[in-house]
Formats: sequence, C-alpha cells, structure tokens
Amino acid sequence: MKAIPYFNFANTLEVLEFYQKLGATDIQMVLGSDEMFIEMPESQRPKNPEKFVMNAEFKMFGNKIFVSDTWDQHKADHTDSNISFVFDLNDSKGVQAVKDFFTKATELGCTIEMPLEEAEWTEMFGMIKDPFGLSWMFSGEN
Repeated sequence: MKAIPYFNFANTLEVLEFYQKLGATDIQMVLGSDEMFIEMPESQRPKNPEKFVMNAEFKMFGNKIFVSDTWDQHKADHTDSNISFVFDLNDSKGVQAVKDFFTKATELGCTIEMPLEEAEWTEMFGMIKDPFGLSWMFSGEN
C-alpha cells in the first residue's frame, strides 16, 4: 500500500501547465467531456466539461501526484497545505535536482518560505509556496 497526494483546484488545467514548467512529467488527464461520461445525467455534469479536469496525474521527482477540479470549479484554499519530499543527501544528482527545482520555482514566481539550507533536523531543508497556495517542502536525509 502507498499514499498518493491528491489536491483539488478551481483551475487544474492552469495548475498542470504551471507544474509542467516546474518539472512535472507523465501528465495524464481525463476531462469532463470524455466519452465515458456521455451517459451521466445532465444534472451531474460539469458546466464546462471540455475545461473541467475530472482527474489528472503527474510525476514530480518520480512520485505520482493526483489533482482534479473542484465541483463547479470553486476556489480551493490550500493555506497550510504541504507536500513533502525527502531526498538523499549522499546523492549528488538528487541534491542538485532539488537546488534546480528551487531556482526554477523562484523564476516562475513561487515564494521561498524557507531557503534551502541547514535546519535543526537536517543539513538541508527548504520550502516554497506555489502561486496556487500549495507549499512544497524538501528535507534531506543521510
């Protein structure tokens, strides 16, 4: 068994476009206009099915993450929502990937909440907040 983070947004298509710029790979999605929903009662269909993400997934640092639109695409509040990645401090490629992520994230408009530096529990920890309110935490371990 494993846990997969699942986040809802009002604008998942925009979120996925941003995350792709941030480094997301293997993006797959099912829109509300997909033929599997043809028999769904009209009252249960999204208002803009061709722009409504019923479910999507992508990978970030090899980890699967699920996202979808909120019903009626109302704003989702991600204040204090976090996604945490733990990386191996002995893996120079992994450490560099985290550093590159921070550089790319700031270039794309993310806010650094905690710079990537030593913390009480690790030699390297950092946290950024993306434009959609989600905080991304990175903690190194030996």
